[in-house]
Amino acid sequence: MWQYILVFAGLFVFMIVFSIIPNRRKRKEQALMMQSITTGDKILTIGGFVGTVVEYNSDTMRYYVNMAREGEGEPPIIVVIMKDAIRSKLN
Repeated sequence: MWQYILVFAGLFVFMIVFSIIPNRRKRKEQALMMQSITTGDKILTIGGFVGTVVEYNSDTMRYYVNMAREGEGEPPIIVVIMKDAIRSKLN
């Protein structure tokens, strides 16, 4: 009987080590990336759009992003994006 309890406890520890701890690290890296985004940075949204940050409103936590292609002579297309909609920062 004790052997089964020991096996289940071992599996529980294994699950914590290999699932919860790496996710915590990934969330921490994502938070650092979000704090480093400034005006002029290129970003990728969760919807797959790429744009350049024009402005950030800290009260509403929204980014104003220019989605127009650079150098094409096209007028700017400003889109308002929630902070949580940013997937990554592009260099």
